[in-house]
Amino acid sequence: MKRFSFLFVIAAIQIVVSPQTMAQRTGPAPQSARGKPSNASAGTADLLITLRDEKNSELTQLAKVTLRNSKGVLPGGTISAKGRVLFRALALDSYEVDVEVPGFSTTRATVSLQLAGETHAMDITIAAPGVTLNGPPPPPSLTLREQKELTAGLRALQAQNISSARKHFRSAAKTNPNHPDVDYLLGVIASMTGDVVSAKQYLENAAARYQHVRSLTALGEIYLIEGNLGPAEARLKDALKADPNSWRAEQLLAAVELREHSYSDAVRDAEQALALGKTEAKGARLTLAEALSASGNLERATQILNELLKQNPTREQEKAAIQLLEANRQARVPPSAQGDAISVSYPSTDAVLSIPTLPLAPSLPPVSDNPLADHSRWAPPNVDDGVPPVQNGATCPLPLILQRTGQRVLEFADNLERFSATERLKHQALNEFGLAVRTEQLNFNYLVAIREVKPGVFDVSEFRDGTNSAEVFPEHIATLGTVALVFVFHPNYADDFDFQCEGQTYRENQPTWQVHFQQKIGRPSRLRSYRLGTKYFRVGIKGRAWISADSFQVVRMESDLVTQVPELRLNAEHQDITYGPVSLKQKQLVLWLPYSADIYLDFDAHRIHRRQDLSNYVFFWVEDQRSIEKPKESQAPEAKVPSG
Repeated sequence: MKRFSFLFVIAAIQIVVSPQTMAQRTGPAPQSARGKPSNASAGTADLLITLRDEKNSELTQLAKVTLRNSKGVLPGGTISAKGRVLFRALALDSYEVDVEVPGFSTTRATVSLQLAGETHAMDITIAAPGVTLNGPPPPPSLTLREQKELTAGLRALQAQNISSARKHFRSAAKTNPNHPDVDYLLGVIASMTGDVVSAKQYLENAAARYQHVRSLTALGEIYLIEGNLGPAEARLKDALKADPNSWRAEQLLAAVELREHSYSDAVRDAEQALALGKTEAKGARLTLAEALSASGNLERATQILNELLKQNPTREQEKAAIQLLEANRQARVPPSAQGDAISVSYPSTDAVLSIPTLPLAPSLPPVSDNPLADHSRWAPPNVDDGVPPVQNGATCPLPLILQRTGQRVLEFADNLERFSATERLKHQALNEFGLAVRTEQLNFNYLVAIREVKPGVFDVSEFRDGTNSAEVFPEHIATLGTVALVFVFHPNYADDFDFQCEGQTYRENQPTWQVHFQQKIGRPSRLRSYRLGTKYFRVGIKGRAWISADSFQVVRMESDLVTQVPELRLNAEHQDITYGPVSLKQKQLVLWLPYSADIYLDFDAHRIHRRQDLSNYVFFWVEDQRSIEKPKESQAPEAKVPSG
């Protein structure tokens, strides 16, 4: 077995900060503004449409814009020469909008007008022939004044002062009416005051324009509460497509699937919600227990419920858990032994146990009784905030897991000299409530080079568009090391960590081992460092990995800092990486490489969230090149490939 060490720290995060970068940036104030309603008569609203090109600039070509209502009637059409069209006094209804531009294919969008007397603003992006739009455009930046208004509104909500919160949110809406966080918070206020129609309107606006995750999740909950399971499922799946690490959306999707009697799907998504949200996702334990009970797995359902009762649940959650525990106990007692016990009947079909569904557990997203739940934490929970649930009875062969996983990492290092991929990077600067005050989206030609500088000593370098400079990153903060985190299991580095196998669970219906790791006390970190100017700071990491029980490939990893770094004012770093299979047909080998990564940083009063999506892998060898294809399902475990 070939062993080697790296020339230097292989998973470094470089932080290059200038005084200008440290200063808070704000974008220019948006030119559009929400005016006073032009028609206050009941049952009508105005519609302002802004046409944009693929660079998010207002369209300058002539365009024909046509509306059709839900009955197919044409209530209006006009020609736009300046990128904007205003339709006045439209009946409240759903509309299809067709935009025809010479030389372009017809673009179609939908809009729902539900607020009488309002001017509804929507953006439609027109792509040039041959141009593929890479997801929704980034929202306009919030000015300092708008940030202050939203922050003041959220603090007013904390004090239960709804009228004051509404005033601050509407003030921000006057100058930035299309910002998704503005629409989302106005939707929160509307839902809290019982105006579900207005809440849907605001939330649908943010969801349609920007695929706003919080708005999509809140809509999913509204439709779930209404019993509209189809729309609920669609919105929640859209939320997870935009942010696969949203435990809140996973938790609600599991509740939808439970009510659709899709018990295996409910188990899968409830477990994923718990893996992501840990103790914050307490409601997912109830959904998981219900789905397990309905599937006949009463023993594991009981285990999950007992774990919930130890985690300081709400009164409603405790009551529901005790009720389900009693139902499970009765289901295991033979009828002759029940005596005067409470009778609980379970209609059975094809030997699959089915129990009456409990009322929806108290949900956490902001449209319910906890409107600030989405803003209580701007980053995901720490890996040690809770242990995701595992199966009972599975014995962990930790030495075997570490040995076989280490072999997989050696295969990766021994078989790759260089590879490239298409990288899509989304950068968000967040405020204290987790609102994105600035968003940037970048695409790179991403190259990783693994070079043996001397026998047994390797250097791993990352390049974006041909450079390794931090200048190409937003705010001149380079985040590197996505590929290298898996080297925690490399034989040369495994001795630096304490490992604990927490048990067996499932990911994408595949059995996986859940393993916790942490830097050993007194061992210097060799896998993580920060660079500020010419100074390096080595930091210890801890985390959790999910390892395929069949192939011993790492399918997901998350990590946090062991301790803060006062010299950098570094308070937190959370990383979450999802891996998927790619095949090297020339070498008849399947390797698992990162498909996506989320990183959260809190340093020097900066809060940053970055998402990295990788696709179109190409491997290079000496005087050779081979394209990477996704292997057939028979070759490797099923994996989700990021879109875009």
